[in-house]
Amino acid sequence: MKKFLLAFSICSLLMTPTAFAGGGGGGADTQGAAPAQQGSGRQHRPITSSTGYVPLAPLTATVQSDFRLRGIMHIEAGLEIPNNRQRERAEQLMPRLRDRYVSALAMYTGTNYRFGDVPDADRISELLQQATDEVLGAGEADILLGMVIIHEN
Repeated sequence: MKKFLLAFSICSLLMTPTAFAGGGGGGADTQGAAPAQQGSGRQHRPITSSTGYVPLAPLTATVQSDFRLRGIMHIEAGLEIPNNRQRERAEQLMPRLRDRYVSALAMYTGTNYRFGDVPDADRISELLQQATDEVLGAGEADILLGMVIIHEN
């Protein structure tokens, strides 16, 4: 499954950023999309048909080089949580999860990522999984990456 998600992420990087920059455009991109996240104003495309899938609002982090903003890293992901009780707990702890995710991504873009390189989806997945395990407990949920893309300025 991780190999498939990595391949999907790499393919997403090769697509033009303008296809994703509009946020809600129209046409086939929004057909069959899951309901919008609360308060996000955006629709989220599920990356699995599993009933244990919990979509996350898009995660972003700034990309800097030479002491200036060069772009935004945009990640679409979700959690696979088979247990109903754990799914409810994860939704209650979502603010804490998002805080850990944003911190992990800021660390990645600040120390591990070099502007102009292809983002390391495996490393990003590891960092987000560590954050998930810290908040929910080890083995309670798996992070699933759907897309990793850099929007350059």
